[in-house]
Amino acid sequence: MTPQTRSQLLHLIDALCDGRANAEQIAQLERLVIEDPEARRLYVQAISLHGMLHWDAAGAGEASPIRTMPPEPVSGKARISRARWGALAAAAVLLVTALVFLIPGDAPQQVVDHDPNQPAENTSAPSRSPADETMIAENRLPRNDAPGIPRDESTQMADTRETPRVPKVTLPAEPVAPPPRRTDSESRNQDGSIARSDTPALPPVPSLPQKLIGSTDQEIVSFINEQLERSWEDHAVTPAPRASDSEWVRRVHLDLLGRVPTLLEVEAFLNDTREDRRELLVSTLLRTRDHSRHMATVWTNLLVGRAANEDIDRQALFVWMQDQFLQNEPWRNVVTQLVTAEGTANESGPANFLLAHLNNEAVPATAITARILMCEQLQCSQCHQHPLANQWGQERFWEMNAFFQQATVQMQTVTDEQTGRRRRVRELVDTGEFGPTYYESLRGVMQVAFPKYSGKEITEAQEVPLREQLADLLFFEEKPQMARAFVNRTWGQLFGYGFTNPIDDMGPHTPVSNPALLEGLTEAFVNSGYDVRRLVRWICISDAYQRTSRAVDADPLDMPEQGETPLFSRMYVKPLTAEQLYDSLRIAAGVTPVQLGQEPMRLAREEWIRQFYTAIDTEENSDASTFGGTLPQALMMMNGELVEQATDLQEETLFRRIALQNDLSDSEKIRRLSLAALSRYPSSDELSRIRDLLHRHIRQQRADRTVSPQAAQAEGLRDIYWAYLNSSEFAVVR
Repeated sequence: MTPQTRSQLLHLIDALCDGRANAEQIAQLERLVIEDPEARRLYVQAISLHGMLHWDAAGAGEASPIRTMPPEPVSGKARISRARWGALAAAAVLLVTALVFLIPGDAPQQVVDHDPNQPAENTSAPSRSPADETMIAENRLPRNDAPGIPRDESTQMADTRETPRVPKVTLPAEPVAPPPRRTDSESRNQDGSIARSDTPALPPVPSLPQKLIGSTDQEIVSFINEQLERSWEDHAVTPAPRASDSEWVRRVHLDLLGRVPTLLEVEAFLNDTREDRRELLVSTLLRTRDHSRHMATVWTNLLVGRAANEDIDRQALFVWMQDQFLQNEPWRNVVTQLVTAEGTANESGPANFLLAHLNNEAVPATAITARILMCEQLQCSQCHQHPLANQWGQERFWEMNAFFQQATVQMQTVTDEQTGRRRRVRELVDTGEFGPTYYESLRGVMQVAFPKYSGKEITEAQEVPLREQLADLLFFEEKPQMARAFVNRTWGQLFGYGFTNPIDDMGPHTPVSNPALLEGLTEAFVNSGYDVRRLVRWICISDAYQRTSRAVDADPLDMPEQGETPLFSRMYVKPLTAEQLYDSLRIAAGVTPVQLGQEPMRLAREEWIRQFYTAIDTEENSDASTFGGTLPQALMMMNGELVEQATDLQEETLFRRIALQNDLSDSEKIRRLSLAALSRYPSSDELSRIRDLLHRHIRQQRADRTVSPQAAQAEGLRDIYWAYLNSSEFAVVR
């Protein structure tokens, strides 16, 4: 099932559960569930999760789910809601039960765990419950070995008058033979439910060549190229041609420096005739302060968001991150310091990561550490079993949460050295107290969770703080999830799409677009000593990164924009981030790269970005955005201060220098404006049309004889530069 189909299915299920589904949507849902076994499995899981959440919201969280009546009188609305969901759950079970009989008889049989030469332990034939049929339909049990599980009596109290419509399936006329009972050796969860292992198996990862271990940069790049070429052949995809130097130089500056190249930088690269000029430019850019500043911006946004937060010192975190990337500190060391840092917000940059999220019993700290640093949506299992990764129970979230229970936030009073004023700041400290954490199971039973990760559980107090032990365990495995996650995020940062979709959901349930490539790059990254700079260089000098964004075929097969799995046969178009757009407009106005990194420009950029981002109170301390193709962004580009400054004829801007340069022809001025904004020269047809428009404008302005030819030309060039800056080409990385 493709990501697009999965998203469509979940949308239809939500509409069904909310009572919004029309007849056409219900028929569409019916087709999806009947035709695709994975869709049936997801349907049952989603319906079960919706029902569970609705039951909890109605006040039944503390009641046993096997009760036939609630322990206390409830409102009529609550009774209807419970009945509604009871009927819906029953309908889901009946649906999947009926679907068993729609599976073709010649379908492959599932492998049975016991030896076929040994006699069966139990040949009795008890009746099969609807829950058994559900497991059979999901291919978790063979047809002749489905256990009997008592049906939840609460589903028998449904009021059918309040039940939403569900897909109709004709039941068989005759019952099938009942299966034998499940043996006592069946594994169960902590809450007594049967342990499930129905997550779809991912395709096996091909063995990696031994030469990859300790290999050179060129060998690793060749490995990347070979894996992608093999994928293109398997999918019959024709890769896009090599990007022009103009297209590529703009792309690499935006990806590595977070801004468009200056006019001088573009001209210098286009005039360079060396065959390895691209590789040389990548190596040069990776060692600049602009690159470390851009990477620090990306990761500061990921770690603490963009919205203003008075409880932390965001600038201290940014400066620390910038130093790590400038010194090319191994990523393992960076993660370790983020997880184990102590100190006040203003003195300890890495401490601000947990200071921003160590609230609500460290639930946000646990969820964000897993999602940002490990690319795992662990928060989905906080209160319920993960809807897609069934082996992720609640205990997995809370075992990791237990590592943060020694950490606490204290308030300290400090004196500002410049102003002499005293102010209160937050300090991150470890109390040293050891103990587990507690959580409520799905049945309302309190459970205990000791710190545990990668199979290592800590049950006794030790001299080493728990967060330091967690930092060691995060890199305990041969190819840690931390390394896989950073490779995935870096690839996605440069290509627009990672190996998984979404990029921060690398659970066992998520397909990987090119597993061999991901595992190979992870191995190379670990063997390099977690060298961030080398990883970025491998990707940027690979063949895939050199390709144009224009597809070869009129109907391309590689379309992740439409929910398909990315094959990386071309460069995908990425919208500029708020920071990239701000810095690029400043460069287009003639600001130097050195000025961009100075304090006044940094403060101005933060103030400008705040208009698009606001903090929202969620369990992950998120922020909401009005940036990204929205009306506020469009109005800012058309009438905003940044574009106005870039096209100003009065101030000393790049545009003014070009427009008023007397020794340049009209065509040459247009060419330089195009180069400054889009890093390319206009095509001959484009140049001809724009030049004609400019001459027409000059004639119109000169009609009353009051405007000088120079002023009329400058005003026309101003409109041309404004149009270039407001073009969709300027607003994207391609």
